[in-house]
Amino acid sequence: MTFNVFDKTIEFAQRNHFIDVEDKIPIFLCSVGGHIFNALNKCSRCDFDPDSPLVDEEEDFVIENCPLRHDNIPFYTPMSQLPDTRIHILMRGAKGSGKSVLILMFLAEGTGLVHSPTADLGQGFRTMMGANSITEAGMFGSVDEEGAIAGRPIAREMCGGFLGFEEFSSMSDASKKDHSLDMKNQLLTSLDNGRVQKALRAGWVNYTTRYTVWAGTQPARFELDSGLDRRFFIIDIEMTPEKERQYKLAQHEQANTGVAERLELANLNIQIKDWIRQRMHTAVANPPTGIIFDDDIREWTDRPDVRSYEADLFRRLAIGYHMMQPEYRGGGPLIITLDDTLTTILNQSLAMRRRVMDADVELIRSAFWMKDVPKSQLLKDISRMITSGDYQTAKRWLIENLEGQGWYHEVEPSVKRRGRKGVICRFGPVSEKSAEIKWGGTK
Repeated sequence: MTFNVFDKTIEFAQRNHFIDVEDKIPIFLCSVGGHIFNALNKCSRCDFDPDSPLVDEEEDFVIENCPLRHDNIPFYTPMSQLPDTRIHILMRGAKGSGKSVLILMFLAEGTGLVHSPTADLGQGFRTMMGANSITEAGMFGSVDEEGAIAGRPIAREMCGGFLGFEEFSSMSDASKKDHSLDMKNQLLTSLDNGRVQKALRAGWVNYTTRYTVWAGTQPARFELDSGLDRRFFIIDIEMTPEKERQYKLAQHEQANTGVAERLELANLNIQIKDWIRQRMHTAVANPPTGIIFDDDIREWTDRPDVRSYEADLFRRLAIGYHMMQPEYRGGGPLIITLDDTLTTILNQSLAMRRRVMDADVELIRSAFWMKDVPKSQLLKDISRMITSGDYQTAKRWLIENLEGQGWYHEVEPSVKRRGRKGVICRFGPVSEKSAEIKWGGTK
């Protein structure tokens, strides 16, 4: 009988009375698929391989038994480079909206669907729920007086695994403290291509790691600037009075689950865990030889509401979806097609991303609608309202989010005076005829 891990995982969640997860669970499973694919393409080179001639087993950190390590050559090399296909997930939701519950369903020690108690023996993925308080050195490492990496930095320890954070603000908060000012830069590169590189007075911290992050955050603490929004897949959890009522009813049903049902759910849990572990081992033993995206994928990513830098995120989602299909065929190209289920996943995930990422755009649009604003003043306002006082980040935000919008225009005023004229930012529909007239003037 064919085992569809998407259907089985949703069934597992529904029978455990999880609320509003049907559109979110597939993204987590696609993330697992993207993680496996990334390893197939990149893990022939490993900084922690005890058998590598570049690694001193007595002095360097090693991972003795890594099930993702292999000797196969890369097969996916757009632009003659090795792209990263990990799908990092950030869930935004109010307190009590179930963010942590969903992450723990996959990563909780013992019961998590991805957790493996024998991961250190090379059986399954490494998993960890990250610390609620963390420093940059604790995450990425520092060096002792002899120049050796001190302690056990999490990013290095979790290579090839999944790292969960119940509240991602612990990372962003640490980056504002004197001891962890470099947190954001190291996080950007390690999430993007796995590279961690720090030049310190006593020596170097230099390694490549491949961990996937799943995290939650509350709307008031939601900060994705300086490129982090390009690294994360956004899941939005909306709370309503009706959904809050459903949560309370679900808690009652969960508490009253009978023994027979618990045994069946435990068995289903084991089946899903075994399938995910077996899919990883099968793919590593028999990887694809290439990858082909059909025209339907190109047409979907070409739609106007998908930003250029977001297209690759959705391609990763499509890769992960096909890596987790019931029938896997290695030894040939992985054909990425757009079926009805993948179309639904893409559309739902795009809607959630737009709802979150465009909220700030709507804030600026409504605040300055039908107004002329000097660009210097607009940047100050964006810095104050959106980017937490960071003026340089405000410049990037304006370029990425306002330029190209049909209702936003930058014009140079026609004034006869010496000195810089400056740039005026106009918000609202402007025709050629009306553009010749100063707003607020008369014909």
